[in-house]
Amino acid sequence: MMNREKLKGFDPLRLVMSAELSGMQAAGLCALLCAAFFAAALHFCAAMEGAAVIAASSTLCLAMLMLGACGAIRRCDRSVLVLLCAALVAMLAIGAHLALLPVKPGRYTKVLETLLEEMWNYELPTAMAWEDDGWSGGYLIICALLSRLEGFSALYAVKLIDLVFLSAAACAALRLARQAGASPARALGAMALCMLAPTMLFNAGCWAQCDAIFAAMTLWGLALTLDDHPLAGCLLLGAALATKLQSAFVFPILLVLFMERRVSLRHLLAILLAFVALQAAILVDGLGLASLFGRYAQQLDIASESIGLTDNAPGVFGLMRIASVREFSGMGLYLGIASALLVVAAMLRARAPLSKRTLLLGAWLLAAGLPLILPQMNVRCLYLACLLGFALARGARQLAVAAALEGISLCGYMTAIFGYESLPLFALSLLAIAAAVVIALELLAALKAPQAEDAEAGAGVRA
Repeated sequence: MMNREKLKGFDPLRLVMSAELSGMQAAGLCALLCAAFFAAALHFCAAMEGAAVIAASSTLCLAMLMLGACGAIRRCDRSVLVLLCAALVAMLAIGAHLALLPVKPGRYTKVLETLLEEMWNYELPTAMAWEDDGWSGGYLIICALLSRLEGFSALYAVKLIDLVFLSAAACAALRLARQAGASPARALGAMALCMLAPTMLFNAGCWAQCDAIFAAMTLWGLALTLDDHPLAGCLLLGAALATKLQSAFVFPILLVLFMERRVSLRHLLAILLAFVALQAAILVDGLGLASLFGRYAQQLDIASESIGLTDNAPGVFGLMRIASVREFSGMGLYLGIASALLVVAAMLRARAPLSKRTLLLGAWLLAAGLPLILPQMNVRCLYLACLLGFALARGARQLAVAAALEGISLCGYMTAIFGYESLPLFALSLLAIAAAVVIALELLAALKAPQAEDAEAGAGVRA
């Protein structure tokens, strides 16, 4: 009779789902989930060109996300249910990106497809040093390799490359969230937002952009530098700078770290080394150092002639109806440098050593504020700020700022991709400036009460 009563209260499903897993058991479960996802992706993509490559690439992304999730929860609840939920969200995010693979954006037809066809007519080193339109090293390497691709759609390749790097960026955001004191649940939420945010889906899926490449290297560079791996972090930051100039938004934080003796001169020189190494094809092709270091100046010259002061990007220039490009371009550049140095000076005047969260708040302010001041920005200028916002937002005010930045970017995407103006540029500029002001207030509060920041960060890491 007693045995029957015990059996009635026995729930094998609950027992299995609540079971705590060791490291090897969690790895085995993740491997099983990845194998199942590969089989499912192979089945659903069977009618697409290169189904095996698509399935393998998406499974690699799932493995990266699951590895990040296991690392975030290694000191707390590593139950079967938690891992299954994390895997389900990751699979959903990757599936959303795969659903956009067949979409052929106009930019791909007008720009990338033509570029790849022209590169195919030249040798690989010459293609990697492509001089027209001021393309930078990191993107040139990828485009040159894609121009040699046979038997697989270059459009799919562009989107899959972005998906792999976006997964890496999401893992970096998770790590930054943990460094900033977020609980494992919040950190996992940050990773999910990085994968599922509309702008992250549209960036490659509906626009054939690959901003995730520079963002992943920038975020991992910050994470490793703050985790006492400054050499590896600076090498990644140098590679990010060689890929896209917008990575330099967070570089003033390196000056703070240098003054606090967390990075040394050799670490800063590693940035230059990585920058030159990633663009070595320019030197091999005989174009010289002037061409290597002048690529971004070439980009800015082209932008000033084609788009003027702003390419529908929110900011101070979005508030101006009529302005001289020649006069305000230089003024905006000087104002941006002055603003960055002002942030650095404020952080160096702190009365106590800066916590990781305070440093990351400074990086968030720079990534969200400098695009509003600098000229020749485009609607994707807040890409890095959105990722940092997902990683650092906690509390209603910071969550509102992160949501506002994502919403502002999304409105810009809608205008640029679909030609639909949801809000006028004037209103978006005011919202973006207000968001940057709130981040600045959060940074000032953290600088005034460093002990409270350290206590909150410690509590989050122990959670």
